[in-house]
Amino acid sequence: MAITINSTSSANKKNDFQWIHITVNADGDNCKFTHTAPSDLSGDALQAYVDGREDFYKRELLRNMYDKSDCYDSSLEDFESWVSAGCKNAEVKGVDFDGEEIVIKAEEVIEKKAWVDSEPPVDQASLIAELQAKITALENA
Repeated sequence: MAITINSTSSANKKNDFQWIHITVNADGDNCKFTHTAPSDLSGDALQAYVDGREDFYKRELLRNMYDKSDCYDSSLEDFESWVSAGCKNAEVKGVDFDGEEIVIKAEEVIEKKAWVDSEPPVDQASLIAELQAKITALENA
């Protein structure tokens, strides 16, 4: 599958869900972001859960990359077809008061926004302990 689970972390004190830090390939980009999953899943069960939501994740990424697309609320298949067809929003026509056809909105190519990876939150206590261990090691060297 195209989804890699990079790490997981506890999300709340009730422990009813967990943060999953994943990488998904969408429109040729490997995108890192954070989402949620049930807390009772791990290993193969968690991977199966994430793989089963691949279309959802890809569609959400495309919605962020092309936020002004005509197919913003469409299926993943429609969105991917729109991208393959050149990311063009269709021309919108109407009729004026005289019954003449007019262009209300010209065809428009939507530019792709670069994806900005979200990184898992840093546990400051672990970071401090790691730095203290490194300092101690240097002092003892």
